[in-house]
Amino acid sequence: MNNLVKLQASDCIENMRLSVSPSEFGYKVQALAAHVLLRLNYRVEKINQFGHPDIVVARGKEELRFEIEAEVSGPRPRQLTGEDFASLVDLSGAVGFFALAISLPTPRWIVVPAERLKDRKPSSNVLLEALSDRNFSDDWTFEYLNLLNEGCRRIQRASFATLCKRALAGRGL
Repeated sequence: MNNLVKLQASDCIENMRLSVSPSEFGYKVQALAAHVLLRLNYRVEKINQFGHPDIVVARGKEELRFEIEAEVSGPRPRQLTGEDFASLVDLSGAVGFFALAISLPTPRWIVVPAERLKDRKPSSNVLLEALSDRNFSDDWTFEYLNLLNEGCRRIQRASFATLCKRALAGRGL
């Protein structure tokens, strides 16, 4: 991915971050995560504004569940709560992930299989990166940067509800 694409995506995220409240920013990033998953050929089954998991997707018989967090103002230790973890790991056969959107200096994703976070204390971004599924994280980042570059204005104007409705209908941005 070239530096111009990264710079444009950085500008898009920064403008969005500055134009909405921190909680609205987090929700929009959650909805964008659903659109990233659409681009990765998953069907978005559920997006929870409240409750857990944040996103449920499927492809064939495979079900994935995600807890999504967005860095709003910089790195800080992160930890899945017991409730978060329980929603990602259960007996249904679904695979759970913790996905962290890094905004600065360049937007990127750290996607960590939930099982790798079991019984861990709050984790720094460096540890999350070490525990991550690097290929999945790279795929998310690639699609996220393209999404931001292709649809920045639409993304900035759209509400969380609108972004979710489109993702649930299988309509990308």
